[in-house]
Amino acid sequence: MNQVKKAFFYVIDLLGFKKNDKYVTKYLNDANIKSSIYMSFIIVAIEIWMIIRQIVTYVAPETYWTNPEYDGFFGKIDLLFKNTSLYLLFIMGSVAVFVFAITYLRSEKMKKSTAIVNYVIGSLCISWIFLLFAETVNFDNTIMRFDSICLIALYSTLPLLGISIIVHTFYRMQKGENSTPLSILVIICFALLCLVFGFKVGYSDFASLDKKIGDAWTAENILKRFDRIKMITCFLTMVLFVGCILIWKPYISVIMLTTIFFGFALMLKKSGLNREFLEGDEINYYTFLISLSVISISIYRQRLADAKKEQKLEHDSIFDNLVDVHNYKYLARTVNNMQKVNDPSLNDKMYLFINVVNFRTINDHKGFDAGNKFLKDFASNVEDAFQGDIVSRQADDHFVVLTSTIGYMDRINILSSLLDELADGLFVQLKVGGYIPKINEDPTRSMDKARYACGTIKKKYGVTYCEYDLKMDEGFRKRQYIINNLDEAIRNDWIQAYYQPVVWSESKELCGVEALARWIDPNYGFLSPADFIPILEDTRLIHKLDSHIINFVCRHMRNALDRGRTIVPVSINFSRLDFELMDAPQLLRDTLEKYEIDKEYVHVEITESALSDEEGKLNKSIDQLKKEGYAIWLDDFGSGYSSLNVLKDYEFDVVKIDMKFLSNFDKNEKSKDVIDCIIRLSNRLGMRTLTEGVETDQQAKFLESIGCDRLQGYLFGKPFKLEDFEAKIDNGELIISDKLLINKER
Repeated sequence: MNQVKKAFFYVIDLLGFKKNDKYVTKYLNDANIKSSIYMSFIIVAIEIWMIIRQIVTYVAPETYWTNPEYDGFFGKIDLLFKNTSLYLLFIMGSVAVFVFAITYLRSEKMKKSTAIVNYVIGSLCISWIFLLFAETVNFDNTIMRFDSICLIALYSTLPLLGISIIVHTFYRMQKGENSTPLSILVIICFALLCLVFGFKVGYSDFASLDKKIGDAWTAENILKRFDRIKMITCFLTMVLFVGCILIWKPYISVIMLTTIFFGFALMLKKSGLNREFLEGDEINYYTFLISLSVISISIYRQRLADAKKEQKLEHDSIFDNLVDVHNYKYLARTVNNMQKVNDPSLNDKMYLFINVVNFRTINDHKGFDAGNKFLKDFASNVEDAFQGDIVSRQADDHFVVLTSTIGYMDRINILSSLLDELADGLFVQLKVGGYIPKINEDPTRSMDKARYACGTIKKKYGVTYCEYDLKMDEGFRKRQYIINNLDEAIRNDWIQAYYQPVVWSESKELCGVEALARWIDPNYGFLSPADFIPILEDTRLIHKLDSHIINFVCRHMRNALDRGRTIVPVSINFSRLDFELMDAPQLLRDTLEKYEIDKEYVHVEITESALSDEEGKLNKSIDQLKKEGYAIWLDDFGSGYSSLNVLKDYEFDVVKIDMKFLSNFDKNEKSKDVIDCIIRLSNRLGMRTLTEGVETDQQAKFLESIGCDRLQGYLFGKPFKLEDFEAKIDNGELIISDKLLINKER
């Protein structure tokens, strides 16, 4: 029973009984319109050739030209008209469809001049019906009756085509867009014109040949009887055009083609013309029908598959794949289009940038699948709170909404309540930045300003909304300057590596340095990492900075070696995004090979927060780096939510204890106990330790006493320029340890 049911639905689907959505319907219709361009062009070329042939055969010869029946100027015109009228009519219809299809497929707004052309062509098609009075219409016998009916139908179909073109043009001028139903009507009229023309010419040729065949079974008559089927080539060609170039739903194609073929055969039979329609020719005739039906179904299925594929690609281009709301590119494009037509509804609109602060806790406590579900549900909540507005996802847990300046705070409060319900007891906060754009301001820039306003309250508890104002403008300009001038800063070495000493806890002698990025800008002066690193991470440009620092460090290390100086290992920070936006292991490998630096002089620092976001990918990269012999350090241990999981799941050479553990060191005895436990745990797991932020002798002595291997902080030196760092070594302020046998450090 199930197999029968499946077979039934397969046939239903195969024959196209399932209703297509608007996109697929438009796609299939547009494909027909594109086909009609080539089809109409071919028809015009063929009909011009036929007109020339008719003139050469029936008009130009002296026997026709001097015939008294066509004496005088009007007689010659009548002779020309009788031999070319049908071809001229068909050319008129084809040219009309050609012009219509070209203008239809243009996406821009229809110009008045183009509309006038369509109106003129449509009017010519309508007025063509008056030429019917110049045709010979005769109902005296069966043959003439069928021929005359086809002639009248042909002259009636062309005006219908013209009316359809005029109505569609008027609709497009009024609405500014194409009408799929009206364009389908145009194609139907064109298909009908082709079919009637095929009927008329095929029937006329068949009938005229029948008159020339005598009753005697002479060799000449037998050859003429064999040639009879060739005389319906025009009919078959027109059916081929309509059935295989203009594609309809399969069940429509099958019904239409079957009706046409049997109708034409019946017409010949009723007129008495098929009495000698040979059996073999009849078999070939209906075999052609079957083949044509199968081909039309096959083409339809292919176009349907292309339509659905195109629909998915278009959907993916404007919708976010995870949460299924529009992406921010769609929002920007929509606003740009509204600006082009000066849409008045933009006058009271504003952008809201929405951020879910502490969203990471969802992933940490419930897993990534639950986090993805949370984002989908939250996206649905945003749409519920801002019904009728354009909602888009920018990235991660960030959304942008174009909404009205009236009542927006009520909608924000509704969303905040929905978020509290969705959080299910976990601590997440809603932060919203707003910006009212200037007239025709670039939407991307406007969204950036709303995002900037949101960023200013990210760490302010209890503050949900902030609107961009003049006070923020300088900060925003600085942000844009950093983004736009990063490449130039890298080229000109405005961004440099500063080196902060790392010492052994026992001897306080230099055992390495950490390379820290500093930006010395010609306009803004000294920019601290807090000025540009968050911005570069936020805009996914941080990999450019880190690539530059790696190159900068290795270049200067090579220079120091060439000058005969003793060098110390340098630890270089890698961001989570480095492993996503570039092949970090390959970059490191290539840079060291370029400057001929031993990998033992470079340590790779990876922040703990990076590991919780890209666990699988980072694990693979870390394994690869370790296999190649690099020392891997865990940076900022203790600053994230899953520190113990990190120690469990990864193998590091050195664990860098976050400086926060040393805050209130003198007053909080728990800090000492926690640091002691971390160092003992790390040693038990085979990892060395380094503590950051050491500023007092008391802190240094305590860390030494509990077995911390390395120390780093202002007590031993701030980050120095390379020249200052080398000078401190030369004057004895920093002493390079003899214990720099790096292979013993791991």
